[in-house]
Amino acid sequence: MTTSSIDFFKLSPMPMWVSDVNTHAILEVNPAALHFYGYNETEFLELRLNDFEGNTVQTLFDKEIRSHRKKDGSNVYVHLLSNPMEFQNRETTLFLVTDFTSSIESEKKIRESAERFNIVSKATSDTIWDYNLSTNQIVWNRGIKGIFGHSDVINHTTSRDWLHKQIHPEDQQRVLETMHDNLRDKVGRWEDEYRFRCGDGSYRNVLDRYFLVFDEFSVPVRIISAMEDITKRKAYIRAIEEQNKRFKEIAWIQSHMVRAPLARIMALVDLISHNQSDHDYQEMLGYLSSSAQELDAVIINIADKSPVV
Repeated sequence: MTTSSIDFFKLSPMPMWVSDVNTHAILEVNPAALHFYGYNETEFLELRLNDFEGNTVQTLFDKEIRSHRKKDGSNVYVHLLSNPMEFQNRETTLFLVTDFTSSIESEKKIRESAERFNIVSKATSDTIWDYNLSTNQIVWNRGIKGIFGHSDVINHTTSRDWLHKQIHPEDQQRVLETMHDNLRDKVGRWEDEYRFRCGDGSYRNVLDRYFLVFDEFSVPVRIISAMEDITKRKAYIRAIEEQNKRFKEIAWIQSHMVRAPLARIMALVDLISHNQSDHDYQEMLGYLSSSAQELDAVIINIADKSPVV
């Protein structure tokens, strides 16, 4: 190396070392590499590359990333760039290390999160959606097609605006304002009911349970939600409410309309039992027959209103 090259080598913030091509002995190391791996210079010069090199890691990056073991036993993930050079009149290789540890750890978390999402999606009958607030993209599980029939959704991914358009126009403003307010106030969990449009244009009642995900700075970054189809439940509740309404009408009829003809019948029976006049007797029988017919009509009306169980 020239003097300028040596200065660059020593002062570089990137970990670097020089090793012999034939013996693989490390001949020179810069301070950045010593700091990165945790060795002093004497210890590092006694190492060979395979002393701390691990396996190749499969990543999303278009690079060969390897795991390296530091002096303290912890692992880091690096990309090695090598170039042949002459050093101390020997054939050597210059190695430059790029640290990918943070990127690999983030990638692992993303994969683990995706795996959990897929597991939960398969284990539940709810429609799960994951809304990335920075990209405005929403990833759905199979329920968006299987339950709501949106076969046009590609790769289970839609935009935020697509979701908004599926909310019934009468519910949309309320739902979106609630979501906006909860994001602003950093509310961790909430739920809402609204009507959601299906692929065929019909609407279903849903209960959407939201969970807000924050980054390390407590900034909301994602909304994960479980959307439950409650259409049948709502219909059942409406049927029960309708039955209760009918029962109330029957109770009112029983307490008011039945009482009047029944009271007259009871009074006429009492008069007949104490009155011996033939003329009055026939007249009271007429009244009694009329009241009985009125009571019969009321009873028929009650029967017609009674819910079929």
